[in-house]
Amino acid sequence: MKETENTEETEDQVERMRLIEALAESLLSKRNEAIEAKAASGVTRRWQEDEKTFNGLDSSTRGKMIDYATGEATLKGSRGPKRSTIIVNVIRGKCETAEGRFSDIQLPVDDKNWGLRVTPNPTITKATKDDRPVAFKGQPLANKSDGQPIKMSDVAKSDKVKAEKAMLLMEKEIDDQLNECSFNGECRKVIRDAVRLGTGVLKGPSVVKKIARSWNPKTEGDATVYVMETREDFKPASKRVDPWNVYPDPDCEENISRAAYIWERDEVLPRELRELIGIEGYLTDQIIKVLDEDPKRTTVDVGKSGRQQIKQTTASKGSTYERWEYYGDLNKDDLISLGCDCSEAQTESLSACVVFINDRPIKVMLNTLDSGEIPYDFFQWSVVDGSPWGIGIPRIALWQQRALIAAWRAMMDNAGDSSGANIVLGPGVEPDDGKWEITGKKIWRATGETDDVRAAFAQFQIVNNQQELQNIIELALKFIDMETSLPMLFQGEKGELPETLGATNIMVDANNVALRSRVKLWDDQITRPHLTRYYHWNMQYNEKPEIKDDYNVDARGTSVLLEKDQQARSLMEVLAAKRDPDIALLVDWKKHARKMFAALHLDILKTDDELKATKPPEPQPDPRIATTKIRAESDLKRAEMSANAAAEELKLKREATIAELQEKAKLAEADRQHEAAMKAIDYQIKQLEYASKSGISLEKIKSELAMGAAKLNLQEKLSSQKAGGDQVISPAAEPPARAKPGRAFED
Repeated sequence: MKETENTEETEDQVERMRLIEALAESLLSKRNEAIEAKAASGVTRRWQEDEKTFNGLDSSTRGKMIDYATGEATLKGSRGPKRSTIIVNVIRGKCETAEGRFSDIQLPVDDKNWGLRVTPNPTITKATKDDRPVAFKGQPLANKSDGQPIKMSDVAKSDKVKAEKAMLLMEKEIDDQLNECSFNGECRKVIRDAVRLGTGVLKGPSVVKKIARSWNPKTEGDATVYVMETREDFKPASKRVDPWNVYPDPDCEENISRAAYIWERDEVLPRELRELIGIEGYLTDQIIKVLDEDPKRTTVDVGKSGRQQIKQTTASKGSTYERWEYYGDLNKDDLISLGCDCSEAQTESLSACVVFINDRPIKVMLNTLDSGEIPYDFFQWSVVDGSPWGIGIPRIALWQQRALIAAWRAMMDNAGDSSGANIVLGPGVEPDDGKWEITGKKIWRATGETDDVRAAFAQFQIVNNQQELQNIIELALKFIDMETSLPMLFQGEKGELPETLGATNIMVDANNVALRSRVKLWDDQITRPHLTRYYHWNMQYNEKPEIKDDYNVDARGTSVLLEKDQQARSLMEVLAAKRDPDIALLVDWKKHARKMFAALHLDILKTDDELKATKPPEPQPDPRIATTKIRAESDLKRAEMSANAAAEELKLKREATIAELQEKAKLAEADRQHEAAMKAIDYQIKQLEYASKSGISLEKIKSELAMGAAKLNLQEKLSSQKAGGDQVISPAAEPPARAKPGRAFED
């Protein structure tokens, strides 16, 4: 009987080993396919060049800097002309600036770039406007507090408030989990990889074991001591994965969520492997076999046909083992044969994780999430169509960096060549001291028959082209700024600034366009899918029912964080308008201050309750103010006295001026009367002279004048009474264009 049982166990073990080997062979073929595809894409060679570019190395330096021991700055063993191998590295500064600016906007220290929102429910939204009463068994329900009937809208609003409270609790729970695994720190590593290599990889949530320690008091009699208690907690965590060690499905193209599987490479020490023996979920017999073998190394080699081929080598015992982790779909029967519980599975394939060491599976488990999502997210700094691997700043600015280095080396070579003269010696000229060196105060001797020594001894100066080469350098720097969208202004260099603040803001906003698009890309590729998996994990495993409901992840890196950065500048500019009294009346400066400090990430303002509780202290009079006030009052009185004296003096001057003017007016009137009297006397004298000359008496002249005046008066009177009458006399002169001839007196 025992022999039969042993035979059955042996057959079961043989069948199990056969299934394990078949599964391993099937999965390892996918691993080889992913490794070969990654190598064939050229991304690893590109990363090597990008890392050298970031570190300021190229083919001329061969990865070496100046040999300070020997003082040689050129290549050893070089038979050609010695040229400058100097490096000027602007790529490192661009990368560090991009990392800093992106991290500051995307990962603030006092806020988070994500949130949850309740999934819109059309039924609840419609019910919030329904005023019909709620009935139970045909009877309307009433509120116990006021006896009013309960409406459908009241129930809907209550459900909505309940969901929002649960949402806030779920958001706090996820935030605590992210803080415990240093989520922002891992994201900064992902951003660094994306900036330098073009792609950053974030993995999670992965279940990790946390050791929690607490000190609890224990009392025995009158003595109380504190005892440390240790407990194990299993919580979700996220971590950055080195892009060099990730091998996705070649058919996923640029969308990693379409990958059927992903392989991750890691290393494990032999002692760490031994500690896994006997732990639930690990295949102990497979681990023992691995420990009896030499560690294997999987590399890619180029075959004779030029095709990338997988090559395996072995390392000495005691070296680290390669640990390969597979995430993807597996057949249900294969999982059952490896010990997985698939009793509740309704499909033939399930999402699972298999861990390989030395091509042997040592652990098989179902995906921790029922959704079956692969826990890897790729962030591409610049997306490459058809490839999950993006390009970073070193690759974007590679050619301009090379042009810059070439121009800089040419300038150094030209500076060395033009620093001294080239000497040409003819026959018959030798140094007097016998040393063929060009130095100052040196004597040369003409030994041959030379009429003119200048024909046998001449020097030539090479032209210095520093300015032309400097123009090339400046142009290369401008091109680097344009291609990377990171001007020197962002690196702390003044550069060429616009003349006005508005133009500067326009330039900054224009350069933020590329950064804003990458913030949106981070939201789409990292925040939303990664935090959604955390939501699924908590809905599936968290033991707190009060946090569970239907939510969506709201990735708000652009809508909140980037806008806050821009809002802070705008609020600072608005503050200057407070001097304008018209604008000051329109703005709520209390609200402005709160928004400004919030945008600057400064939590230093008092709350409304603190402002109410705090009474402003009564200001104490400053003795300097009292002294100044007394001095001002005395100055005011002195000014008033001076003003009164000046006013009195002005009044006296005005009265004197008026009296003087009146006296002058009297004298002028007397002069006028005297002049009129003198003119009357002159008139009488003229009349007498005319009478004596013409022989006509004065009385006759007066009578003739009176008669002429009477005629004129009569004519004027007749003309006014009847129009058209002939004039009695003709005027002495008729002004032209005034009246018709013979009608001088008509109106």
